[in-house]
Amino acid sequence: MIGYFSKSIGKIPYLESFLGGKCEWIGISHVFRKPEVVIGWGLKKTADKARRYALKSGIDYWHLEDGFLRSVQLGLDTALRHSLIVDKTGVYYDATRPSDCEQLILKSSLSESQLKRSRDCIDKIRSNRLSKYNHAPDKRLFGPNKVLVVDQTVGDASIQYGMATDRTFNDMLQAAIAENPGSEIVVKIHPDVIRGKKKGHLLDAAESLGCTILSEDINPWSILDIVDRVYVVTSQLGFEALMAGKKVTCFGMPFYAGWGLTEDHQICDRRNIKRSLEQVFFAAYIQYPRYINPLNGMHCELEDTIKLIAEQKMKSDHW
Repeated sequence: MIGYFSKSIGKIPYLESFLGGKCEWIGISHVFRKPEVVIGWGLKKTADKARRYALKSGIDYWHLEDGFLRSVQLGLDTALRHSLIVDKTGVYYDATRPSDCEQLILKSSLSESQLKRSRDCIDKIRSNRLSKYNHAPDKRLFGPNKVLVVDQTVGDASIQYGMATDRTFNDMLQAAIAENPGSEIVVKIHPDVIRGKKKGHLLDAAESLGCTILSEDINPWSILDIVDRVYVVTSQLGFEALMAGKKVTCFGMPFYAGWGLTEDHQICDRRNIKRSLEQVFFAAYIQYPRYINPLNGMHCELEDTIKLIAEQKMKSDHW
């Protein structure tokens, strides 16, 4: 039996299908048998109780996270979830310690057919212009000589665990300006920052330095179409930029950094071997997440998920 403390985890559709076992809530007044495994959501504070229980009871703790192709709409309860990460070692965005994702990349030894499968899936993601969430509209942007700098919201766990700080964002912006004279610096601000719902790192600095502010909710591939170079701290957009063939500079240590694919400003000693884009993709997108068809709860492969999300995205675009 797989136990959990957070009732929101129990609301995940097809949770038992994702995890491959019976799942039960563990509450103070709940009579339960000792679980074999305890699960919690990533490194959030809400998972502290589950982690402490697992440690005290001498049982395994599994970290859950959204997959890199999650859904069409944003991660709400009503959004059909296509993927879930179940990491038995750590979390992919925590570069301070090993994770299943990192181990898969380190041990990668792909056959020609597996390398081809990676290339084919990358091509399908590019051609269908897919990302983690796929609700944002495609828009045609114009202009040459553009460099993208990606902001993130304050409190994003991937910043702290990706060997970065709030100050890192200003360092990144200053470097992008200095290293690209004559280029237009486009700073992607989270839409919720503009609305005042969340706090970002770069809005004030970008405005004072005369950068172009891009704050609208837009398909990431629309931005990648017009830029030559991308600067990130730990954003997933950096990996999508690699899939788009762009030069990527990382000021943090996301899962795709440290393998020779990016220009890195941090060092992770465990990542001491070069890996190709196909190898990192195969580990992170094909092996690491678990995929289901959210219409029936049946397990499926990445290729099925790409096809289904693309179809759902096309329908939502026409509504």
